[in-house]
Amino acid sequence: MTATAPERYDPVARALHWGMAAAIMAIWVVGHMIDALPKGAMRTEVVGLHKSIGVVMLALVLGRLAWRVARPQPPLPNSMPMRERLTAQLGHITLYILMLAIPIDGILMSQSAGREVAVFGLALPTMVAKNDGLREAFKAGHGLLGWVLALVLAGHVVAVLRHHLILKDEILHRMLPGRSPFRS
Repeated sequence: MTATAPERYDPVARALHWGMAAAIMAIWVVGHMIDALPKGAMRTEVVGLHKSIGVVMLALVLGRLAWRVARPQPPLPNSMPMRERLTAQLGHITLYILMLAIPIDGILMSQSAGREVAVFGLALPTMVAKNDGLREAFKAGHGLLGWVLALVLAGHVVAVLRHHLILKDEILHRMLPGRSPFRS
């Protein structure tokens, strides 16, 4: 590892970033489909898919955190005011907390309802016993945390678009594949 920070995120960090983005969009759609489906085999399959994607996302975010700790990150532009730097750091910390909290909450919600959580057929160990009060709390938390994640992600996207379209700096290109148009 070099003493200087890279100008761009490495391919693994970029793959984890875009993989999580795709997984979040997929699980959001699947999660919102669940309530629209009548009880039965199809709904059970969709719920199982939602749980599987959620557990995979939990593993991905843990891998992403480990990679982030192990690898130097590109610095924010020197031209960025301190308030914006702090907002960006707080936003990223919030995203990681939510990406951890939501699947953990979902696992606990299912288990407190007395339901198994399986990842494409492989059952997870049970961490909580059936408890209707806990289930209701975890269910409310799961929905609320999902909407908070949506809002924080919207802010993340707006900030990136501001950098790309208005400030015309390299923030977006640090996470895109290929060469940066700002470097020769």
